Amino acid sequence: MYQTPQRLTPFRPTLFNLLAETIANGLTPETLDYNDPYYDLSAVDWIQHEFYVPELDGPIVLYPHQIAALNEALSVDENGLLKYDLVLWSDIKKSAKSTIAGAVVLWRCVHTKKGKFRIVANDLKQAASRVFEAITICLDLNPRLGEQFTRTKYQLTHIPTGSTIEAVPVDPKGEAGGGDDMVEFTELHSADNDAARKMWTETTLSPLKFGKSQRWIDTYAGFSGESPILEPLYTELVQEQNCIHGTSYPFYASGRAFCMWNSTPRLPWQTEEYYSSEARTLLPNEYRRVHKNEWTSSVQSFVQIEWWDACQVDNLPPIGNNEVVISLDAAVSNDCFAMVVLSRQGDNTVLRYARKWSPVNGKILYRSPDAGTGPDKDTEYPEGMLRHICERYNVVIVVYDEFQLHSFCSALAIEGIAAFQVFKQDSPRLVADKLLYDCIRDRRILHNGDFGDMREHIANANSTAEDKDKLRIIKRSQDKKIDLCVALSMCNERALRYLPE
Repeated sequence: MYQTPQRLTPFRPTLFNLLAETIANGLTPETLDYNDPYYDLSAVDWIQHEFYVPELDGPIVLYPHQIAALNEALSVDENGLLKYDLVLWSDIKKSAKSTIAGAVVLWRCVHTKKGKFRIVANDLKQAASRVFEAITICLDLNPRLGEQFTRTKYQLTHIPTGSTIEAVPVDPKGEAGGGDDMVEFTELHSADNDAARKMWTETTLSPLKFGKSQRWIDTYAGFSGESPILEPLYTELVQEQNCIHGTSYPFYASGRAFCMWNSTPRLPWQTEEYYSSEARTLLPNEYRRVHKNEWTSSVQSFVQIEWWDACQVDNLPPIGNNEVVISLDAAVSNDCFAMVVLSRQGDNTVLRYARKWSPVNGKILYRSPDAGTGPDKDTEYPEGMLRHICERYNVVIVVYDEFQLHSFCSALAIEGIAAFQVFKQDSPRLVADKLLYDCIRDRRILHNGDFGDMREHIANANSTAEDKDKLRIIKRSQDKKIDLCVALSMCNERALRYLPE
């Protein structure tokens, strides 16, 4: 059962000490509130009186599961010491977890003499834009509390207590041995490098502050095998034998560690309409990870093959102004050469041609051996087919992956059979791959079902999520070909960019 959290040997500055510190800091006594009416409140009550949020332009309103979790996380034993050194607060997206973490940091700060509170993230921008920002916004909205602090860009100092709150990036060398009263790690699921692991080690709490200090984590789930700090904590804590009895909430405790791992929408704004919208914009694994707080793989099927089948139509529309875009893709010698041709109709693209050429003796034959020194007109080879399409249609652009096709395309560009353009395989590809995902999902690519190799390559494709607007198409396994799918991605992006509606 829960114990209402008590103050940790509260420090109430005497008037003499306050005056001495005020004079030393060059401030006037009038700027301090020596008789804080909310000082003796519990953490939950103090937060609901003092921690202002912009959505309400006043104090935050905590909901039952949040109140119960705070009461447990901040509970103390019979000696007035914190029961938990580690608090893992994991909740689904848009559950105010960063705001609550900021409220706890601020509550601790104004009740601790000469305390040190750090907010850690992978980089300084992230550290300053989540929990730390929630605190600064609160101080702006609550002038009575705000005037008790001095500020720099990344640090707050509480004048009466001399305690500081600082936003810091992962920097194990610069942040070791801090003697912190509280270290708050925001979005620990993304801490996946050596520096983050070292930072976690270096911020181990000091034995001199045993029972007075905590490490607090706010996060949702990560990708399995890619969160070396968070995943072991989850595996250890979220076990049936660690369930805290007497509550219906997903609370766990093991030793001096407490965890809330919530996967259920419990807040008024977490509506079915909201989740329906999010399900259409996020990849399935990403949706489950952020909105259901489930561990998922960063690798998943690129699209459901049924989506591609649903894009099939009986009759393709005519080609407007005979305009098309061509894309070419060829990877290492043992992969295929892929050619894709698209036209456009309104917001849709239309697949007109798709073909793969397999390697012969480990190498792609780009032109007919019988072509000699003249142009290759044999459509059984890539060069001959490319020339044929360029003669038959108004080819607006030929886009290609430069890695294996530089010489082939450069020679044809110099000859002037069409305009050629390199498609960069870094960020532009990530955007194009996500666009292709969206277009197949929304039935915005029309085809007549004639190109079985294209269907096979799409079915062979997995993807890795970079963020909500980027993903990369990858092979499901090394023996599965996806060259036509990659070519379709490049062609689709350029067709929507360059072809008129």
